[in-house]
Amino acid sequence: MTYAKVAYLVETKRMYGKALFAALVVVWSFPAHAAWTEYVYPELGVAKYFPVEPKKTEGKWGEGIRLPLSKILPDTILTAEDGGVTYKMTVVDFSSRPNEGANIMGEAFSSLAGKGTVVGQGFPRLDLGANSVYGLTLIVDEKSGTHATSAVFFNKGKLYLFQALVPQNSPSRLDSGIGRFVETIRFHLEGYGFDEKTGRDYPLGDNDPNNRDVGPNRPQPPK
Repeated sequence: MTYAKVAYLVETKRMYGKALFAALVVVWSFPAHAAWTEYVYPELGVAKYFPVEPKKTEGKWGEGIRLPLSKILPDTILTAEDGGVTYKMTVVDFSSRPNEGANIMGEAFSSLAGKGTVVGQGFPRLDLGANSVYGLTLIVDEKSGTHATSAVFFNKGKLYLFQALVPQNSPSRLDSGIGRFVETIRFHLEGYGFDEKTGRDYPLGDNDPNNRDVGPNRPQPPK
């Protein structure tokens, strides 16, 4: 395992909080099933690691559930399956309502929590400095029998939902991919560099090397 991967996991443990870390620390001890690859979706404003190439479909956000604020809107879904786990990324365009982002994200989070028993939650931060994106994570044993690990973000007019779904009685609920899926998300599509002089990572496009607002040990997602 590379330094970047180790450092990234350490940082993730701190960010997600005790509850989510307790649930994922066991997961990390299991081997991964596939070689994970990052897929970049400029039209969706996100880069995401999947264990296998995901399939793209179009759906209806809010259909079948009560979301009075969001209502029913078209969404884009990327889905992949590996090791008995279904990995799902859902993106909903709210670009005409960017000022409602906090409430829209909160509504989505509340809807997930209402599906069953919450067994873990956290507050992750993605990307660096002024490009940071904060979100919410949730682990729920749903009434339907699904063990769902979810991460919700709202960024630049879009709602993002990342989920790893597995039957509650399946040994795959301890699969290493579940923790990895909710970690490997990138909204800053221009990428990152490393400043040798200051010893700090920085988002590409940050042209002031004397104003790096992240520490020297701030890790990048594993490559």
